[in-house]
Order: sequence, then C-alpha cells, then structure tokens
Amino acid sequence: MLMEGNPMQKTTIKDIAKALNISPSTVSRALNGKNGVSEKLSVTIREKAEELGYVGNFAARSLKTSQSKTIGVTVSDIRNPFFLDFLKGVDNILFQRGYKFLLTDSGENVEKEKIYLMWLIEHGVDGILASPVTERDGKNNLELYKKIKNISIPIVFYDRVFPEESQFDSVTVDNKDSIIQALKYLYNKGHRKIGIFLSKSGIYTIEQRLEGFIEGCELLGIKINEEWIAKDLFPEEKTYDKLKKLKKNHNLPTAIIATNNKITKQLISASKKLNILIPNTLSIMGYDDLTENEIISPPITCIKQPVFEIGRIASTILLGKIENDETKTTKIVLKTEIVERNSIINLNKNTLN
Repeated sequence: MLMEGNPMQKTTIKDIAKALNISPSTVSRALNGKNGVSEKLSVTIREKAEELGYVGNFAARSLKTSQSKTIGVTVSDIRNPFFLDFLKGVDNILFQRGYKFLLTDSGENVEKEKIYLMWLIEHGVDGILASPVTERDGKNNLELYKKIKNISIPIVFYDRVFPEESQFDSVTVDNKDSIIQALKYLYNKGHRKIGIFLSKSGIYTIEQRLEGFIEGCELLGIKINEEWIAKDLFPEEKTYDKLKKLKKNHNLPTAIIATNNKITKQLISASKKLNILIPNTLSIMGYDDLTENEIISPPITCIKQPVFEIGRIASTILLGKIENDETKTTKIVLKTEIVERNSIINLNKNTLN
C-alpha cells in the first residue's frame, strides 16, 4: 500500500477486497474490466482502489529487481503529425539501446489517460514518457503521476507539464517566446492588426501561447482586439465559423497566428471556402512545419518546433533515470524557429508602392 513514510509498499487486490468486505476475485474482475460485476460495484471498487493508491500488479517492478526494457508513451492525439515526429525521435534512442515502447492515446481525456497509465504499470514498463492532459475545468491526473513516481517508475514529461510542479523531468519548447517571435516577424512586415486562433482551453501549450501573444502585443505596442483572440477552437473545425463571423462583420485582421497544425489546416481550408485570399487579404502564420506546408498554395510560413529532438532528449533523460538511477531533475526548454515561405504579405512594400 502507498502509505505515508513508506512509499515503496504497494496496495494489493486483497487490500481492496478487505476494505470492501468482498472477494479478491470480484475486485480483480472489476479492475480488469471483466464480466460478472455490476456497474455500481465496479465504480465502488475503482474508487476504493484509487483511494488506497492501487497502481497495478506489476508495481513491484519499481523495486528494480528486473527490467522489462519497455517504455510507456502517452500521446493526446495519435493522428497529430507532431507525435509521429516525436516518436521518430524516441525510437532513434530506444532502439539502439535495446528498448521497445508501448503507445497509448488519451484523446485529450483525463479518464482515458488514467486507465492507460494504469495499464502501462500493469504491463511492467520501466518508465513513462508523457504529455499530460488537463481539461478545461483544470481536472488532471497529477496525483496519479506522483504515485507512479513514488514507486520509483521514472516519468519524463514532454511538450506539456504541470507548471507548479518542479519534481518532474521535462522537455518542452518556449511556447511564449515562439508567439512573441511570430509577432515580431509580422510587426516587421508592417502588420498591426493581428489575431491568434487557439485550440482547447486548459492545455498547457495553448495557455502559454496565449500568454505569449498578450505579452508580445504589449511589448510591441500592438493594440489587442478581443474579437481577434479566438479561444477554445476544439474541435478545430470551429475555426471556420469564427473566420466566417469575422468576415461577415468586416472585421478581419491582416494576419492570424495559428497555435497548432490542425488550426493551421483549418484556417487555410476556411479561407478558401470563404474566398479570403492568402496572403493578400489575410496572412497566416502556421504552427509546426509539416510537409504539406511546402506544397499547398501558397506555401505556409510557420513556427517550427524541434519535435524530433524533443523525442531524442526526453528518451535520453528517461534512460538515464532507468539505467543509472539519475536523481537530478532535468528541465530542458528548446527554442522554435520561423520557416519563411509565402503566406504572409509584406505591408511595408505595399505602402511604398
């Protein structure tokens, strides 16, 4: 059992059964999603398991008597090309060291993330690479991550973190600065009417990019128009409705910064459907440098994250924890860069002409 003063003890199925005065086999069936247990009792069992700090039958691996040479990896959307590039970086390090990884997709859902984290522990992973989920209301699995760490299963966060928690290793990009640099680029091109389109509220990266936009506008003396700050575009198809409304009200900015690659795609698609010319009527600054950014018309200027390197560095840190019992907490913050193409018009040239 995970108790105060002795974090290496673990809760067992028998402990849960005793607490509820039921049989261990009933607890086992409920926790493993098997038939024969009512939904009401299953909920009671899961709640008691969480209360007692149960993290799975393979938690004994935390004693490091053996290694599975397997890493658990969580992603928030397996369809997102960001994670494909990240996993290339992960595999680049793990494969040559004789490790394999188990991949789970939380779908930006805290409950689903919890189930998958428990599943990874059940399967005896030696460590976890995680991009943690936080929902709009602030709900997250921070306490579960702490419990996993306390049974000596190392965790390295990538892309996202819990800002107030200093105990976890992490590899992220400077999200604020990425937007500030984008604003400076647009400012130098003569743009003063600038908007930002943001994905799901509560996500660490999105909140950081919003803060960067506000700070950058203040730094450059750009007037902030609240109508041009489009929040919570999740699912990203909401982008079309927002852009349509701005056009209908004759209130388009001269440039919009996207905050992820899905919104970049939706902005391009919506602009074409609404007959908004890129870049003559609307300049677009994309986020993430995808292959299609080069081949669509016009090619998209974008903020490029070092995604492959995030995967390599995060994996290297995790293996240091697993193989060398590295105790020092490492926090790496990488810079982004702007890849210049043709989706942003230079208003200074237009003025001169």
